[in-house]
Amino acid sequence: MSSILEVRPLVIALFSIVLGATGQFLFRLGMVEYGKVSVTGIWRQLGSIILTPAIFSGFACFGVSSILWLVVISRWELSYAYPLVSLGYVIAIMYGTLFLQEDLTLPKILGCLLILAGMSVLGLWGQT
Repeated sequence: MSSILEVRPLVIALFSIVLGATGQFLFRLGMVEYGKVSVTGIWRQLGSIILTPAIFSGFACFGVSSILWLVVISRWELSYAYPLVSLGYVIAIMYGTLFLQEDLTLPKILGCLLILAGMSVLGLWGQT
């Protein structure tokens, strides 16, 4: 019998995915603040980049997200759980549109709809 305090794996998975997408959003926000870097230049600047508050917070989100994800994959098959991570793309597009003034284009909308359709298929028939 499960405890009343036991949280369903789906809730944990969704929270983990939202934290992961939030981490990506914070990374972008931090890099907008920090400025552009090159592949070769990033190694010299890595310390100051990581200490940018938004970047540091993004890493914290990823850390907590990863720990929560361990709970999810301890209960579900990876082939069922991992496709749910694609919901992070939908959330990232929402963050970009709402907070970074990125364009919401038809390809982004169609891609989000396809992701949601795929997740629905997994939800209805994917887990045995």
